[in-house]
Amino acid sequence: MTKFNLETLKIASTSFVIFSMLFVAIPASRPAAAQDLVATDSIASGSSAFVFRESSKKPQAFLAGGGNAFVREGAGGVSANRRTNTQIASAAKKRRLAAVAARKRAMAAARTKKLKLSNDLAKAGENDLDAGRTEDAIKNFRASLKENPRNTRASEGLSEALTDQGTTLAGDRNSSSAIPALEEAVKYDKTNAEAFAKLGAVYAASGDFAAAIKNYSQAITLDKDLVALNAPLGIAYLETGDVGKADAALTLATRGAVETVDSKMLEGRIRLKQNRNNEALAAFDKALQLDPQNASAAYYRGQAYSRMDEPAKMIDSYKQALNLEPNYSPAAFDMGVAYYNAGDYKNAAASYEIVVSEDPTNAQAHANLASCYRQLGRYEEANAQYKLASEKIKTDELYSEWGYCLGKVNDWNNASARLLTARDLNPAAINDSNIAWAYYNQAVEQQKTSPSAAKANLELSRSFASKAVQQDPKLDAAYLNLGSTENRLGNYPAAVAALKSALNIRSDWVIAMNQLGVGYRGMNNLTDAISMFKRATDLDGNYTLGLFNLGAAYNASGDKKAARRIQDRLGKLDAALANTLSDVFKGKISVDGLTRGLTNEIPKVPHIPKIKLPY
Repeated sequence: MTKFNLETLKIASTSFVIFSMLFVAIPASRPAAAQDLVATDSIASGSSAFVFRESSKKPQAFLAGGGNAFVREGAGGVSANRRTNTQIASAAKKRRLAAVAARKRAMAAARTKKLKLSNDLAKAGENDLDAGRTEDAIKNFRASLKENPRNTRASEGLSEALTDQGTTLAGDRNSSSAIPALEEAVKYDKTNAEAFAKLGAVYAASGDFAAAIKNYSQAITLDKDLVALNAPLGIAYLETGDVGKADAALTLATRGAVETVDSKMLEGRIRLKQNRNNEALAAFDKALQLDPQNASAAYYRGQAYSRMDEPAKMIDSYKQALNLEPNYSPAAFDMGVAYYNAGDYKNAAASYEIVVSEDPTNAQAHANLASCYRQLGRYEEANAQYKLASEKIKTDELYSEWGYCLGKVNDWNNASARLLTARDLNPAAINDSNIAWAYYNQAVEQQKTSPSAAKANLELSRSFASKAVQQDPKLDAAYLNLGSTENRLGNYPAAVAALKSALNIRSDWVIAMNQLGVGYRGMNNLTDAISMFKRATDLDGNYTLGLFNLGAAYNASGDKKAARRIQDRLGKLDAALANTLSDVFKGKISVDGLTRGLTNEIPKVPHIPKIKLPY
């Protein structure tokens, strides 16, 4: 039995954060596979015609050999032929009448025999049914009805036997495999309340609540004593959103003050809908008291605690549901939501893995699991889950996240394709900015191997980033992407302008400060470059790229002492980068050439979607 060792969680929702672009070296991109083209030919069939062997107008042959040959009538002539024909006709009529009478007698005898056989087979079916031999009973009742389709005894017996068969097929989970047997049962006996009731339960379990309502209602109409069916009927109404009829069914279900698990479950769920959470909780507690193994009651109790802002008790309730039924998808899903929103992505992923294992068609669970994998840095697994989710979910958010994860495994062609799809779904500034991010990073990969392709992608990046800032002049990431691209293209004044705009929106953004420093350095304005690098590293003392750039800038300005001091500071954080900075000091490598490869990094994205609980 699966158990969860959970700590008290405080459920916190976080705002959406767009993908940003920084500077760092990234592995070479993988080429996308060429698309296969298949030519298709179609062959049209010719017209068909019937062909006669000779002429279609060939003369017919005469009766006695052709030509004009004379045919004798015989001794009696025409009159004799007429008498003979009359006698033949009279004899034929007598023979026919005698045959009809004989057939009637035979049919009467056969009917008597068939009725007897039908009754015998019906009796045998009843004996089989009493002995629990359901399959044999069904065979005998079917054979009885074949002999006599009007044998009420056989049709009612067959209906009863099919009901038993359907009940067995339904099992504890009310499997939909029982539907054919139960539908046939009510076909043979339209008064079979038990079969209608079971059909209601099976349809409810399969999610067809309209059919469940129809069959539950028919069962109650046929048998007024089936008061207990009002509770599952009410739950079916609740699932269709008809709270009024659900409440009316609850009133009927609780007449006589009889409490059942179903009636308490119905009451609790109605009270949840009405936001009467304390009453809902009391109802679910009572349901668990009546049936301690009821995983659904524990699950809905968790929902009540969630609404009452008691996260620890909510988690305990979901734990209880999963301990009672390890594959209980709703509890596992909500558990995943709770863990994810609390930042516990590992346990959130484990919860969603239960859901997709139990219900592989749950697209939202696949999408949520993908987000968990993304947060854990398991990008290949995330991409696989996004692909599964995309079969049903077509939102720019999903394609945007998917594009990001494809970028993280260096699949930039597909990353930009997914981000373009996101833009098609929602032509918002954020999506243009993200496309700029993808094209930019792809260009970084291509600069050594294909400078012309790199420049083309940088131009695309600049185009989309420019569109983004036009659409939303307050989108800081778009200005950052634009500024980084202009730096890469060597358009330093344009880069400085864009990055200043980014910092006007977010004043303490160290990434933008570092990029602005790069822009100033490209304009040979070392004073402002040093100021920006210093400001960035003052805000984040562990920002190694900022320290690298600050040390290089000090060295270029002639302040060797300050440069060495920064190198020592960098060496405590990243010895390899500090050694590279030493090579810059010695003139072994160019700072501009080096930083074009070093100062671009893909950041960790603090993008935590707020996932609503499914109620």
